[in-house]
Amino acid sequence: MTTRRNNAETWRFQSQRSGFEHVATLAAYWEVSGDSISDDFAPNEISADELFAKWISGYAHKYPDGLIPIGWYVHREGNSGSGYDVMPFQYRLSDRNFLTIFTWPIEVKTGKPLNWLRLPVVDKLWNSKRADKGGFIQDATGWKPAILQPYVYLPSLLETRSHQ
Repeated sequence: MTTRRNNAETWRFQSQRSGFEHVATLAAYWEVSGDSISDDFAPNEISADELFAKWISGYAHKYPDGLIPIGWYVHREGNSGSGYDVMPFQYRLSDRNFLTIFTWPIEVKTGKPLNWLRLPVVDKLWNSKRADKGGFIQDATGWKPAILQPYVYLPSLLETRSHQ
């Protein structure tokens, strides 16, 4: 997945362990519980709508309150390649996250520290050109989460989708 965009901000941060300086673009990458169902398919095999229905039938019963968890990661792409790290400040925070691995990112041009709530949230797609993990959800519903949103309320997705 490529997150580098024209006019994307570039961030400088260091490894907490080695001191290696990274220069990279950063983006917020989201995963809804069970969206890995798309790993077994390709868009030419199943439409976003069909995969969304399969996801609902397979995962909705696991969350009787309708609140399906969203996990957050920082996608980085830069001088040391690309990777994913657990996003800091999310609801269910892991002991190991971006800020336990790296220093706080500083914007290269301005020297300002990163406001984590302003990271761009990655669009996930499900089409002939891009088959992102979980992209069927955004494609079938038009929804993507706000940064660090901890849950998606399934009845909201279903209700708004029924009026498309």
